[in-house]
Amino acid sequence: MKKTLIALAVLAASGASFAQVTITGNYTAGYRASSAPAGDTSGLGNDTSLVTFEAKEDLGGGMAAGAKMAIDGLTRGGVSGGDSGMYISGGFGKIALDTGRGSDYLSGGTSGVGGVGLDDKVFSRLDASDSISYSSPSFGGLTFGLSHDEGAINRASELTSPVGLGVGATGTPVGDTYQRGAGVTVGYAAGPLAVNGNYKVWDQSGTVANNSKNRISIRGSYDFGVAKLGAGFRNQQFVTGTRQDTFLAVGVPLGALTLGADWGSRVQNDRATATDNGTRTGYGLKAEYALSKRTSLIASYAKWDATVGPVSANTETNLLVSHSF
Repeated sequence: MKKTLIALAVLAASGASFAQVTITGNYTAGYRASSAPAGDTSGLGNDTSLVTFEAKEDLGGGMAAGAKMAIDGLTRGGVSGGDSGMYISGGFGKIALDTGRGSDYLSGGTSGVGGVGLDDKVFSRLDASDSISYSSPSFGGLTFGLSHDEGAINRASELTSPVGLGVGATGTPVGDTYQRGAGVTVGYAAGPLAVNGNYKVWDQSGTVANNSKNRISIRGSYDFGVAKLGAGFRNQQFVTGTRQDTFLAVGVPLGALTLGADWGSRVQNDRATATDNGTRTGYGLKAEYALSKRTSLIASYAKWDATVGPVSANTETNLLVSHSF
């Protein structure tokens, strides 16, 4: 991705300081056709419109600071905020403060090596949180991290819940709008192998059935050269019931053409809502042809069960042109 650099030289009493801002973005548009039990839709539209500003500063002594802000969803209908954050790094590792939705742990992270991504399909839709985290330096490929986040549980709660304001250790969330959690992460990456594991617990679970109690996750990928394989598993305990997510993916580079496929499964048991209990699955297929380093043609197809039951299949077909800058 080509980056545009804006250099700003500022003179201060202590001397000259130098900072640079990187502006990157992506615009993807084309044709989409979707089908669902409730009806079918199709037409032209904007898939992605994102601009990100990122600044970095050398603090000296091996330390650095940085910040980024994103503007997302630039359409005639309006402009939405994107993920943002800042960090300080050095020989001790990295401390970061972030606000955003991030990426899906299974289909968008280390294991997401191919396919369309299954968040908001088989897996849950991403919701925003405020977080502080620490990431260690690499010790021969081994890393660890600690995190604390205060997050919305659903999309509507991003604007209505007191995310990030702090309600105290004895506070109880109202309904299932937001919760506070802490996690520990261990990762290993060396050569073609990358593995990551995470354990997270939530306080303030209260008695609301859909509130979370704890979750364990693991994901990984291996690059065979001719293909890259990814897999992951996540088990989550709620106040009432459990949920297990399983994910598999493959990506195959063929010169300018890259083929990918992913598959996911969600199994829920003993949930408060009886219709949530059972198994949902889905898969995605994707072909991307690079016209250049920044412009590509994309064709994708996904099919998934939106709910548990025989009449719940959804499909989505995309024919897109994507340009990054």
